[in-house]
Amino acid sequence: MNKDRIKKLERVSRELVTNFIFEELEDSERMFWIITVTWVKISSDLSYLDIFVSSLLNWEKLAKTLAKHNREIQWRFNRAIEIRKLPRIRFRYDDSWARGQEVYETIRKVT
Repeated sequence: MNKDRIKKLERVSRELVTNFIFEELEDSERMFWIITVTWVKISSDLSYLDIFVSSLLNWEKLAKTLAKHNREIQWRFNRAIEIRKLPRIRFRYDDSWARGQEVYETIRKVT
């Protein structure tokens, strides 16, 4: 699949999976406060769809909680997308925000 089609599929996948996450985790505001889908990466052979997520609270539990709901999210995704090979969804925690905070605090202490 060419790069333009993969980019388009990533954009559509991000929108769909974001909606599915918020529908599946209706009470997530109390547990995670804000959940963000930071980016989406589809493998070149369409085998995997990696969804990178972050949250402001309980970030260590977020990927595990999403993994529990993965079957339903995968099923809904498969019904919404019409392509020959459907990628398998994997959730990953994006810790770039936390690393950015650490860098910010280090710089703040030095200056």
